[in-house]
Amino acid sequence: MLYEVQATLYLVEEDEGRDFLHDCLVALPKATVIHPGQSNQQCSIAELIDNHHDEDPNAPCIVIEHHDNCPSPPY
Repeated sequence: MLYEVQATLYLVEEDEGRDFLHDCLVALPKATVIHPGQSNQQCSIAELIDNHHDEDPNAPCIVIEHHDNCPSPPY
């Protein structure tokens, strides 16, 4: 059995987003990879996103930082 945690936080201050991202990065090494190296692999991720859903018209979201615990492919 696995325990999954999901959080989507809309924050006005970038510093607050970076603080929460830091907390996620501390936890990321503790997370498991489901079916590592297989076609159905699922990794844990933490992202900081520049989100424009509050604008009219909406602009595309931009990933500022992406982190995951996916294993590196063999070389």
